[in-house]
Amino acid sequence: MKHTIGFLSLLSALFGGAAASPLLPRYGDYVVHERRDFFPDAQPVRRLEGHIVVPLRIGLKQQNLDTLSVHLMAVSDPESPTYGEHWSPERVVEAFAPSADTHDAVRAWLVDSGFDAGRLSVSHNKAWIEVKGATALEAEELLNTEYHIFEHDGEEHVACHEYSLPAGIAEHIDIITPTVQSNTKLVKSGGSRRPESSKYRRSIAPQHQNIEARASVTTNGSLAGCDTAVVPSCLQTLYNMTYTPNATDRNTFGIVTYYPDTYLQSDLDTFFRNFSPSLVGVAPKFVSINGGSIEVDANSDVGEDGWILEYAMTLTQPQPVQFLQSGNAQIGPISSFSFNDWLDAVDGSYCTSDGGDDFTFDPQLPNPLPGGFKDHSCGTVKSPNVVSNSQGLHEFQYSEFYRQRQCNEFGKLGLMGVTILYSAGNTGTAGTQSGYCLDDNGSMNLNATHFNPNWPASCPWITAVGGTQVKANASATDPFPEEVWNQDMTMGFFESGGGGFSNHFARPSYQKDAVDNYLKFLTKTNPASLKHFNVNGRAYPDISANANMFVNIDNGSVSIDSGTSGATPTVASIITLVNDARISAGKKPVGFINPTIYSPAFQSAFNDIVDGTNQGCKGLQGDRGGGFNATKGWDPASGVGTPNLGKLIERWLALP
Repeated sequence: MKHTIGFLSLLSALFGGAAASPLLPRYGDYVVHERRDFFPDAQPVRRLEGHIVVPLRIGLKQQNLDTLSVHLMAVSDPESPTYGEHWSPERVVEAFAPSADTHDAVRAWLVDSGFDAGRLSVSHNKAWIEVKGATALEAEELLNTEYHIFEHDGEEHVACHEYSLPAGIAEHIDIITPTVQSNTKLVKSGGSRRPESSKYRRSIAPQHQNIEARASVTTNGSLAGCDTAVVPSCLQTLYNMTYTPNATDRNTFGIVTYYPDTYLQSDLDTFFRNFSPSLVGVAPKFVSINGGSIEVDANSDVGEDGWILEYAMTLTQPQPVQFLQSGNAQIGPISSFSFNDWLDAVDGSYCTSDGGDDFTFDPQLPNPLPGGFKDHSCGTVKSPNVVSNSQGLHEFQYSEFYRQRQCNEFGKLGLMGVTILYSAGNTGTAGTQSGYCLDDNGSMNLNATHFNPNWPASCPWITAVGGTQVKANASATDPFPEEVWNQDMTMGFFESGGGGFSNHFARPSYQKDAVDNYLKFLTKTNPASLKHFNVNGRAYPDISANANMFVNIDNGSVSIDSGTSGATPTVASIITLVNDARISAGKKPVGFINPTIYSPAFQSAFNDIVDGTNQGCKGLQGDRGGGFNATKGWDPASGVGTPNLGKLIERWLALP
């Protein structure tokens, strides 16, 4: 068996040589399938003992994925003759499931490698094969690799730096876990981190502590006071939200949450009494995922969900709002989320029970530990027409195959007519952590100068939402009352609307012209900035909305919060109202909206943001650290702009 070079050679010398690979020449020579040279904040401590059982799962290469973008554009491009003809879930599974040849080839290879056929568990759609009871030694021999224990956040995890497959088998396999996914626990009851929420809380000045006074901050279409305290009428004025839904029994809108400290009905009711009295006593429609439950302790530290629900429910009333609550509080500590919990729930073929998830990021379900959660939500939820997610992580944290697999799933949901919105982040070009960008080695640190893309904002098949703010003393009659959201914090750190370019996903065709125009502008105005990001990558955000100074009720007190956690459900509410208008007219929901919002016919349906700058890396000189300037048309500080609901309804009703 060959040994890896450099760092792995040192590990081999320290911990012993790798196991010999089985000689199966009919499958071809071994070739490296995945490699990862660097694990952030993780140090190897020893070789994994050979008798330890690892959760070995093999993801088979799906067929026809090269056509996913073509099919998605066919139902999403407003110029397409098949616009709006979304696929059924059954058609999606049939189109992309691995071929029988792929399944048979991998299964034969495993049996020939010494695994009894009874140890192989195959998912119902033949997308994944799980090898039951595989020991570390068996996995090392199969994959021509070495597993090591790494220490991370005071805990021990297992990973390898690379693994190989026979050339004749590699073409049939997409991803194998656990391998190069960083810091996988062998048995996981949860993890230690939660996804970055896209919100920032400010202290409340005394004059803002009276909710009744804030309720009258703006009336009759005025923006007076909206630069310092935003209430629902500010958003309704900014975005021409005069439409009242009437197809609520046929339309659906969902908010996804990963927090155990959810919301208090008493907080919702206090907010509703002041801004939407007809909603007093109304709760969101609770949807439990993996044992999710509503926190009812009035003394709990309530998170951002209350704020999100207060605005989403008010802006779309009387539309029922689904609250998709993941049960990580019941599973164990909050983990470094991959967002697979809700994807599992709406698509059973994507589930851990079918071998799909990665225990680096996803909880092991059912959980075999004493007291562990013994169920798993797999295909138990019909996806709402619009799904709002206010969390984000860093793109670099995931392996290539893992990112691609998840992005493909977003594309499949779009193909079925689902609009998926994610926050673009709160720290400009620095992803989800203030000022921390990437160095030449792909490591995140304070002195790094390469922009740090957000995930899943950088996936081309979701809609990424950036942030704006009302200009000081702006009037509703001003042609440009908004600017890019940008707030100073202590010690020179900042909060501003996320934006940037993917390091891994190419720019999709639907945004090529808009982004090319911005890059031409940047070449003229700030050419030095081009070296800090991938000029060929998928660009984001796609659209923006206010992210500044939301007045809300949190645990019985008036609070003011900022962040794209508020911008994302605002845009989701607007798309929900568009869907209502289309459904009322006998048409289908809009589904994946990006090709439409970038089209020339829709440009005038957005409020162009031409002022302001989002911020960038602390490692770059200057106050703004290389952030992006807003300008006419699309830009990575504000996307295509902020929505005008009235115009959007008019234009979307003109489509099939």
